[in-house]
Amino acid sequence: MYNVIVAGSTDFTADCILQLMKMDNVNISSIIAPIDSKKDRKGNIIISEVSKIALENNIKLLKPENINGEDFNKTLSDLKPDFLIVIAYGKILSKKTLSIPKIMPINIHGSLLPILRGASPVEHALLNGFKKTGTTLQKMDYKLDEGDIILQEEFEISENWQFYELYEEIKKSGVNLLKEFFSDVEKYISNLKKQDDKKATYCKKIKKEDGKLDFSKDALSLHNMTKAFVRYPMAFCYYDNFMIKVFKSEYQKSDNNSNFGKILETNNDGIFVSALNGIYIIKELQKEGKKRQTVKEFLCGNKLKEGEYFK
Repeated sequence: MYNVIVAGSTDFTADCILQLMKMDNVNISSIIAPIDSKKDRKGNIIISEVSKIALENNIKLLKPENINGEDFNKTLSDLKPDFLIVIAYGKILSKKTLSIPKIMPINIHGSLLPILRGASPVEHALLNGFKKTGTTLQKMDYKLDEGDIILQEEFEISENWQFYELYEEIKKSGVNLLKEFFSDVEKYISNLKKQDDKKATYCKKIKKEDGKLDFSKDALSLHNMTKAFVRYPMAFCYYDNFMIKVFKSEYQKSDNNSNFGKILETNNDGIFVSALNGIYIIKELQKEGKKRQTVKEFLCGNKLKEGEYFK
């Protein structure tokens, strides 16, 4: 029986915990979660899914202010974990913390490492127009996503997927990798594969300003932005001093290289905007302060003048 501690903060973490609870050779002795700080409209603290699972299943729940602090390192050491499994915890672990598990610390990353090391692999797979991606189970290293590869799973990215669809596939794949790993731990530990640093690419943390649509860029890249940023920060632009967020888009190729941002046509099928090498077509949007709408719904109450520009 492997003594396991899981650290994480998202629904991805929760799905992995539920899978590990089904394994005959795994005992989750503790779950590490961030301190719950989100509040509902009444001011009540919202308990994360990770915390709920721990509380509902009588698993020791730890919420350290500093996972790398000396006191918490002693707490972890006293628990004598074989594995520390980190899934979307959101904090960098120190060398000392990573050295605590008797066997190793492991992590699930949402790309085929060494491609897209960093904080936003799901978004960047879409931004880059990848046709396929995957998930990696790796031995954690103090350097960012540079640990030895334990297992990987590759899959194709459907053309119409946005962030949420790809994220769901990443989650499903990550759960499968954990299940496979604990089906034969010794086999996989003895066959670790070092990453080829020469093939490494990196992706930064997404910022709000990254969602600003620049119509002098390729129409396809703007469409990819819409798909990648539908969770956060949203693709957005401005018209007549109000912000428009774009939830769905399409694009058409052309030889266009002028009049970037010009509204070419508006109808129930879309708002057609001139961009580099094509036309960016807005299909679903949200005017600042209003609800999300289809273009047909939006045009019933809003006027956009053909020939004017988005900024």
